[in-house]
Amino acid sequence: MAYRLDHIAINCKDLQQSIQFNEKFMNGTPTPIRKGGGGEFCFMNITGAPSVQLIASNDAAGINHYGFVTDNIDGTAAELKSKGAEIIREIRDQDGKLTTIFVKDCNGLSMEVRIPR
Repeated sequence: MAYRLDHIAINCKDLQQSIQFNEKFMNGTPTPIRKGGGGEFCFMNITGAPSVQLIASNDAAGINHYGFVTDNIDGTAAELKSKGAEIIREIRDQDGKLTTIFVKDCNGLSMEVRIPR
């Protein structure tokens, strides 16, 4: 399977402050804030780098997960499962098609693998 690093997701104690920091110091451009997965988040687009997903968090700051894209999510899911990966969550679209999986890595972090958007 081929993978491309897509984003790093960071838990932020203050989402607006984190957006302002990335705008000021990294010349980042935020996407609109949206809700999903239990909270508010946005992506910071930074020229020449994978995006940074900023996730509002009341109790934790630090890495939430890191994400890759692949062109074959079904093959990726089957391969990871056959190798004994711990699948934390699967996300499917309204038609039931698998779009995203979350796997626990060896450090206890979540690794996301999804189809390109």
